[in-house]
Amino acid sequence: MRLALILCPLVLVSCSDRVRDAYVEGQGQAERDIAKDELKIAFVDGALSDSDMPIAFWDYTDILRKRYHIGWVVYSLPANPDAVKAWVRGYNGVAEPKIERQVGAQVLKEALLEAQKVYAATNSSH
Repeated sequence: MRLALILCPLVLVSCSDRVRDAYVEGQGQAERDIAKDELKIAFVDGALSDSDMPIAFWDYTDILRKRYHIGWVVYSLPANPDAVKAWVRGYNGVAEPKIERQVGAQVLKEALLEAQKVYAATNSSH
């Protein structure tokens, strides 16, 4: 029983350290990509049905790529989903403001809204 009480705080610290480290790693990767003039947004891998991934994902990324030359990156770390989400938050926390300054304010939101309309129109006939 005492061992469990001692290990629990260590596990929590370890998990929070991994999450924090992943967040910082995501920020760093975004900065490196931007330094190479690569504008991208990040998504959590395996989240096509998750709220972290837009329903109209393929339409959204297609609009971003073709119209604004914005790419995307999918990040995966199966052993720790919280760290994956932290990496994506860190990446997008750096990338999204840069994209909006360089390409235009609200461009990501507008592209998503357009993609949702395209998706709805394409999938309503089935």
